[in-house]
Amino acid sequence: MSTKKTFLISLFLTLLFFFIDVSRKTGYFLGLEKRCLVARVIDGDTVEVSNKEKIRLIGINAPEIDDKFGKEAKELLSSLIEGRVVKVEEYGKDEYGRKLAFLFLEDRNINVEMVKSGFAHIFKINKVPKHVEELRKAEEEAMGKQLGIWKKSNITCIKLLELKVVGEEKVVLKNECKFPIQIENWSLEDESHNRFKFPKYLFRPNETIEIYTRNKTTRFSFKKKFPIWDREGDTLFLRDSQGFLVLFYRY
Repeated sequence: MSTKKTFLISLFLTLLFFFIDVSRKTGYFLGLEKRCLVARVIDGDTVEVSNKEKIRLIGINAPEIDDKFGKEAKELLSSLIEGRVVKVEEYGKDEYGRKLAFLFLEDRNINVEMVKSGFAHIFKINKVPKHVEELRKAEEEAMGKQLGIWKKSNITCIKLLELKVVGEEKVVLKNECKFPIQIENWSLEDESHNRFKFPKYLFRPNETIEIYTRNKTTRFSFKKKFPIWDREGDTLFLRDSQGFLVLFYRY
C-alpha cells in the first residue's frame, strides 16, 4: 500500500473516531445543515416542517401551551418562522423521535431569539454542542430585564436551604419573610417541567417545609416513581399562584 493511501486511511479513521467521540460526549452528532419550510408551530420550542417531520429546538425549553406564557411563546415563534424557509442545523433526535436542531432565519438564531425574549430558558446546556455562550448571554439579558418567564413575584424572601439530589430527593424551603404566606397554587418545578403544585397551606415566618420527589405519605410530594433532579445539572423554579418567579436556582 502506498504512503499516500496509508495517510488517507489514517486521516479518515482519525476523523471518524473524532466524530464518534464528540457524539458520545454530547449525545448529538455534529451539525448537518439543510433548509426546510416551517409548516406549523406546535409550541414555543417545537415545529413541524413541510415533510411532516417534527423539530425540537435544541438547548431551550419553553412553557407548555396551558402554562403561563405558553401561548405567548408559541405566538412569538409563529411570528418569526411559520410559513418561512429556515436553515436547520441538526444534532440527532430526542427520545420522542423529534429532530434536535438550531433554526436560522437569515442570520438570526431562532433558538437564541426565544431565550432572549424571555419565553424560553436554556435547557440541558451541557449536551448542546454549539452556540452555548449565545444562549447563556440571551438568558442573562432576559433575566436582567425580567422578561416573560423571568418576571419576579412580589415575594422575594423564600429561601432554598437544600436541594438534595442524591438518595431521597427533596427540596427544603424556608420562609424568611416577617409575615405568613398562603402558598396555594404555587408551583415548584425542574427544567423539564416536572411540577409540584402546592395545596392550600399557610407558610409561616421562619418555618421550613420539605418537598419530596417520591414520598407519597407527606403533604408535599411530586409523587414521582423516578428521580427528577438531574445530578449532572438542573434548574429549580419556584413560582407564585400567578406564575411569577419567587426563587430560581441552577446547579
